[in-house]
Amino acid sequence: MKNLELINGRQFALLAIYITIGDTILILPAVPAQAAGRDAWISALLGIVFGIGVVLLYSAVGKRNAGRTFVDYAETVLGRWLGGAIACAFLVYIFLSSAAHVREIGDFMTTQMMPETPIHAIHIFYAAVVLMAVYLGLECIARTSEFFFPVLILFLFVFVLFLVPSIETSKLLPVMENGLAPVVQGAVSTTAYPFAELSVLLMVIPHVSNSGAIRGSFLKGALFGGVIIALIIFLSVSILGQDLAARNMYPSYALAKKIDVGQFLQRIEVILAFMWLLTSFIKTSLYFYVFHMTLAHLFRLQQYRSMVLPSGVLLVSMSVLISPNINHFQQMNEYWPYMDLTLGVGTSLLLLTVGAIRGGSLSPKQGT
Repeated sequence: MKNLELINGRQFALLAIYITIGDTILILPAVPAQAAGRDAWISALLGIVFGIGVVLLYSAVGKRNAGRTFVDYAETVLGRWLGGAIACAFLVYIFLSSAAHVREIGDFMTTQMMPETPIHAIHIFYAAVVLMAVYLGLECIARTSEFFFPVLILFLFVFVLFLVPSIETSKLLPVMENGLAPVVQGAVSTTAYPFAELSVLLMVIPHVSNSGAIRGSFLKGALFGGVIIALIIFLSVSILGQDLAARNMYPSYALAKKIDVGQFLQRIEVILAFMWLLTSFIKTSLYFYVFHMTLAHLFRLQQYRSMVLPSGVLLVSMSVLISPNINHFQQMNEYWPYMDLTLGVGTSLLLLTVGAIRGGSLSPKQGT
């Protein structure tokens, strides 16, 4: 596929931030809280440590790509058939992730904000905006993320500032009462959701105008997003307590409802909802854009835009079919992190290892 769209290092870092925060800011705090209880914040910090390792791995794979996309490099290293199988698995993974993001929006809106609205209507309207962004391309998505970033930072600052007085450190004690195992188990989700899902950027790396800035931008964006997620998890446990943080589907939204400044400034959870909708939109748009890039590569198409509308219909359909109800959808958190780690980290390790064994920067013809 011929595509000359370019973004700079700063935009690449912003995309890493949006993917790291993405839908994670709303749904993740409950997952480590279920595993590690009051020590979920330690799982978050441990997730940052592991996550930096994941980003360094992705950066190493991107460096060896030598200007090629992830799926192109997979075919070069593993051969056309095995590499093609990896590309197909990656394609399905990206599509399911995109559908899951749409479903999250529908579930949240129908349970928290617009209970009388059919979930299908929310899916259709949200998907329509995502399809428009995908059709306009990578540069449009990157510029949109750049335009809204100051607003995101402002809202995050206000959100955290108003919650600081409500922190109760006693809810964090005793520390590691049940040992290290629950903390490590919680760290699986805090590594997978914010960091392993950054594998989607391996398809974007060839479009960064300054290749020398990729590693630094990748690390800065992932680290910034990881710190934000760790802070939200800390606030969830220290304010709501381990039980409420674990039982609530949207702990950070419940946090926003607790903001009360002088009995005047109340119920500003719309700030959190806006932040989540914004970051989820950028993440979903980028995911679905990468889906089309991968699809165009597999079918050797010159451009992807003719497929946007048909695939959008499939996206809306899959967002409903992916789970029968919200409770079942929430249970997917038990295995989804392992899919992220397998198709993101596992595949990258495989490509890096095989590429190192074969040696050098392989040319595309060598893998056929």
